[in-house]
Amino acid sequence: METKQIVAIALIIIVIAGVGVGIYLFLPAAPYGAVVIGQLVTPGAPAGTPRDRIVVVGILDPMFEIQGEGAWMGAYLACDNINAAGGVTVGGVTYYFGLVAEDTAEADASLDISKGTAAATKIVTEDGAQFIIGGFRTESLLAYQDIIMDEKMLLFGTGASTDTFCSNVLSNYSTYKYFFRMMPINSTSLARTQLKYIAYLKGYLGYVLNRTISKVAIIREDLDWTVGMSAFLNGYLPLYNLSVVKEIPYPITAEAANFATYWQQIDSAGAQITIPIISAQGGILMSTQYALVKPKTIMAGIDVMSQLDSYWNETDGGCQYEVEIQSTLRTNKTSLTIAFWDDFLEHYGSEPLYTAVGSYDSMYILRDGINLAQSFNSTLIIPQLEGMDVDSPWTGVSGNIAFTPSHDLREGYIGPKIYSVALLCQWQAGGHKECVSTGGLVYPDSIVTAALVLPPWGINT
Repeated sequence: METKQIVAIALIIIVIAGVGVGIYLFLPAAPYGAVVIGQLVTPGAPAGTPRDRIVVVGILDPMFEIQGEGAWMGAYLACDNINAAGGVTVGGVTYYFGLVAEDTAEADASLDISKGTAAATKIVTEDGAQFIIGGFRTESLLAYQDIIMDEKMLLFGTGASTDTFCSNVLSNYSTYKYFFRMMPINSTSLARTQLKYIAYLKGYLGYVLNRTISKVAIIREDLDWTVGMSAFLNGYLPLYNLSVVKEIPYPITAEAANFATYWQQIDSAGAQITIPIISAQGGILMSTQYALVKPKTIMAGIDVMSQLDSYWNETDGGCQYEVEIQSTLRTNKTSLTIAFWDDFLEHYGSEPLYTAVGSYDSMYILRDGINLAQSFNSTLIIPQLEGMDVDSPWTGVSGNIAFTPSHDLREGYIGPKIYSVALLCQWQAGGHKECVSTGGLVYPDSIVTAALVLPPWGINT
């Protein structure tokens, strides 16, 4: 987002009348879905709804960064819509949803895990949260999830892809059964998606350029979550006759000059395809320098910032030709996707980040879980969520949600039914993003919106 959702504008009008000076302070209404910390909000609930009829959902995330803002925006829109539609009825009594957020500061370059644990403690003990949505950075979430688990409280993960969170469910079910992944697909699935697309891209480029495509580069944040994905790609790419000719794990404090050097190194290595694995602001520098250096390689991978529609302006169009993985675009993943996309744009004037999609679906699946269980007890809701499996998936805006025994997301598609798949989207001329083909390896071509466009400066031989 080019501007923060939280806006504070003070208009001071000085009125001079006789010998007196009157000073009036007018604070305009906050924009729709503005982030509020530590305060219960109940969008869409009838005025005067008593506190004991409010189901409190806590949002734990870096609330002043895009990941947390996205989670709040998605949850807020869902909360508004659910409440306006009548909330949820349990035991013949109607309840409405409310939101409260605490800032975990987990996107900070200098991570202080204690901030996350403090936020989790406060949201449970002081703010009165009954269910939790969020989590972004693995190192932080690993620390504060135990606080939530100890409370036997459902935690819908919407930002961290690390497999560990769901493997914990299998290894220690009694403790971690309260965790369900909603977004994104796990790191192994993301890596598998990446691998499938690179395999497709190898064949596609080889055909249209009439040359052998065999050289790949990886540029990634030097953080825990990228290590496993890198190892996976390094292990499997050779099976497709693809060699990693350059890998750059960069510090998240890297600057523009560093990225110019990285691209020169990648180009000198002769890489034809470059895979970014990036979750933070480094993506802007990477894309900007890509356009300036013009290395003869095409980018295709994970770049979270590039999911934002503001990314085009933030990179001065430098992201053109970049193919990035994102959860959703304005295409028919399910019958609900386009309507959600349009509703989000209407309310916020921007496209939803993956955390917004995940939190939106989390609110609705929680409502349905409560309704099926006829209870607010997380332990009783769990079997209802576990029943949403490959045979009886729950339809969300991100896909048809089917939980595995580890409470992870079923990946892929069967015929027209799309489960939790990531989309490969390319920035094209004029600042438009289009869903491009994967040759059916990741999702059906029926949801593709445009053909891939290659950079005019070419691809290395």
